[in-house]
Amino acid sequence: MIEFYKLTEYWYFGILAGVLLLGLFFWFQKNQKEKKEIFWQKNWNFKKVQNTTVLKIAFLGAGILFLLLAFWRPQWGNEIQETSKKGLDLVFAVDVSKSMKALDFSTSREYISRLDATKYLIEEFVKKRPGDRVGLVEFAGESFVASPLTLDHSVFLNFLKEISSDDLGKQGTNLAEALEVSIARLEIKNDKERGKAIILFSDGDETVNSRIKEMAKLARDKGIKIYTVGVGSETGMKIPEGQDSWGNIIYKKYHGKVVLTKLNPEPLKEIAKITGGEYFHAESISDLDYLQKELDKLPKKILKDTTLNPNKEQYWIFALIGTILFILGFVWPRYVKIKK
Repeated sequence: MIEFYKLTEYWYFGILAGVLLLGLFFWFQKNQKEKKEIFWQKNWNFKKVQNTTVLKIAFLGAGILFLLLAFWRPQWGNEIQETSKKGLDLVFAVDVSKSMKALDFSTSREYISRLDATKYLIEEFVKKRPGDRVGLVEFAGESFVASPLTLDHSVFLNFLKEISSDDLGKQGTNLAEALEVSIARLEIKNDKERGKAIILFSDGDETVNSRIKEMAKLARDKGIKIYTVGVGSETGMKIPEGQDSWGNIIYKKYHGKVVLTKLNPEPLKEIAKITGGEYFHAESISDLDYLQKELDKLPKKILKDTTLNPNKEQYWIFALIGTILFILGFVWPRYVKIKK
């Protein structure tokens, strides 16, 4: 099936292009003389003259139509695309527990949760690293691979946008399992020459235990650095659970009291320290600029990857046909002499 790229968004450009082309045509017609239109036939032994204006306009109109279709980028068929980029293997481990619903990053205009802020930070971070192969693990009381390692960042970002605090049934913040699953994703791509790192975003709502230390040491032994990012306020924030009929936010309560969730950076700092990584407290996108520089110190390797594009660009076919028809519409004479 033929698809057109953003046809409804850019229709006005198509109309403008058509008007300009038609205006150019009529200007050309007005300023050229009839004898120039048929100059190559003036010495032929013809007796009659035939009007070909209709044919000329048909060529021109068809040419404009095909050029407009090319402008809207028709797509069909499959295309295998190969990309070759130099970079790292990065797994983003994102805490999606209920405490990540806390609205630490809200403004006067909108509510922004810890998880929303995390997704924004990761998106902006990934956009600056086109050569990295990236993967996504979401975790709470259990862990789930939301995106395998891929060079196709558009696919990764689509998966990132879809994760939520309702994805996993088992609640809590199991940092050990999150690290275990993330390490396993990096081990699938067994490339020792390519730098590997885990970037873990969490509010750290758990104490450091032996299992967490064990996973951090395993990552260190495999040459994987872990950078941890603390998300949220250390002073505490209420956890929204819904809204009442008046649109007011209902906050989580325990024994009649509103529950406050605080950022606990200690386990995150410990994990980063064991692997030689670093801990960051994310309050804005600029807080991760230093992390970008630290990752640039890791060894990079050129990596080739192939992806299947289900919508192959076919605009050039329409552009070629349209150009030929449009040129014919310009050069075709309005009158030609025919034999008696």
